[in-house]
Amino acid sequence: MSLRPTNIPLTVKEFEEELCGLCAGCGCSCGYILYTKDHTIVDLYGHPADKRGIGSLCTKGITYIQSTDTNPLRLRKAFFRKDQDYVEISYTSATNLAKEKLKDKKVAFLLDRSAGLEEYVLAKEITPFVFTDTVYLPFKASTLLPQEWRDRRFILAFEVEPVFSEVMSTRWLIDAVEKGAYLYVISSRYSTLNAKAKETYLMPPHQALLFLEKILQEEHTDKRIDFLKKSLQLIKESLVLVSASLMVSPFKDRVIRFMKELRRRFKVEYAIVGDVMPFPSYSLKDLCESIDDFDALVVFGNPLRLLRDEHLEKLKDKFVLQFTLFPNFTSHHANLVLPMTNFTERDFINYRHGFGFLAYTPKVLNRQEYINPYTFLREVFEKDITLEEFLSHYGIDYQELKTSDEAKLKLPPLEEVFQQEERTEPLKEGIYIYTDNTLVEDLGHWYTWTHDMEKYQMAYLNERTAKKLKVEDKIFIRGHEFKVIITPNIADDVVFIPLSYEEYQPFHPGVSVGRFLKHPYYRFEVLE
Repeated sequence: MSLRPTNIPLTVKEFEEELCGLCAGCGCSCGYILYTKDHTIVDLYGHPADKRGIGSLCTKGITYIQSTDTNPLRLRKAFFRKDQDYVEISYTSATNLAKEKLKDKKVAFLLDRSAGLEEYVLAKEITPFVFTDTVYLPFKASTLLPQEWRDRRFILAFEVEPVFSEVMSTRWLIDAVEKGAYLYVISSRYSTLNAKAKETYLMPPHQALLFLEKILQEEHTDKRIDFLKKSLQLIKESLVLVSASLMVSPFKDRVIRFMKELRRRFKVEYAIVGDVMPFPSYSLKDLCESIDDFDALVVFGNPLRLLRDEHLEKLKDKFVLQFTLFPNFTSHHANLVLPMTNFTERDFINYRHGFGFLAYTPKVLNRQEYINPYTFLREVFEKDITLEEFLSHYGIDYQELKTSDEAKLKLPPLEEVFQQEERTEPLKEGIYIYTDNTLVEDLGHWYTWTHDMEKYQMAYLNERTAKKLKVEDKIFIRGHEFKVIITPNIADDVVFIPLSYEEYQPFHPGVSVGRFLKHPYYRFEVLE
């Protein structure tokens, strides 16, 4: 990590130390400068020498770095569930308990973005049952880095809103537009990119796919498709952006086949924008189908809010250990809850995104009251890992990674992985429930200043869809009530509900998606 303190401090506040790191709140890995006094954060800035953030730091980054450290709601002790009560226990007792319940058992891991690469590699060493709350893509998920987007002249974006996922990558799209790029957006909801686009269409995802697949057909009568084909053929600096949410949906294989064929015919560059997994893992859907095959589960973060009640019920017969920053929904379904270190409080490699690079950030805050998950698990399972050996398989030298801004992963291109043509499944018609992040993600609801940006969980739909469903001010979905917002910013036949709310968040609790979706591990589902 090559960023260094500046010669002239950016802050006017009194400080003792100036520390540099990379944010792991999303895949952009923006550089930051942290100013501390008496081991307490007094100020935070984006690093002006950082090539990704260029001196900026988004709301999410500020929240995850600065506010997490002082948040009074943060978990600071280990707790063990005894019957229906949680009792505080020492870290020594927690270690002994974990050894008793996990050692020589069939253990599974469920990792969210708070798990670093060390924890992932160790989990793979311990068990074949390694699950993530996103999707594993065994190919290069992007052919360009975000900062290279600004030089594209034609950009087709499908269901993409980087402001809600990989926040600072938005700036490179805005730069491209300001340089004259033609931005063409198709999405289920009106977002920042729609506002900047030359052409924008709101469509439900199944209709959008049928529309886009016409690009690959020889004959059609749609003038819009003629324009898209000519643009992709004639403008060599073309880029196709696809949302990671489509990878966590019933449309995944169809979207990938579309991307593959588009690249073969038009030689376009592409990027999958959002949280994806570049290393082998199983999905939440796989977890639900194999929940009877393991005895214990180690969870990072709050992914159990994405499970249905029947799967949570099955977990009651298993030992669940959770590493977490806050006592959230998952904590209420865990037997042992441990206060984990944030990415600022341990050496961390950011890898969960589609941009195809790893970014190393050193520990900048020494917080001994929290548990380093890797250190804890290494002691419990009496196993160790060698990151150097793991990374060498992906063409990365670990020591070079620690001193560089980023290191590109050597992954096979999309067209080499998906060689065989598979049967195209028919797309389901109907009204779709779309659940995804908005500006405030899951962790954002544990901070008053970010939660206040979006206090309440609501259902958003347009007037035509409301009439179809015969709803006015509220909608009931599988026994749960949501206040309705009628807006033209949602496509026909789409009901959008933010997924980041849950029952145990401290301010204005909402409903976790596992309560009202039949398949909560998918972002799109037909409302039946």
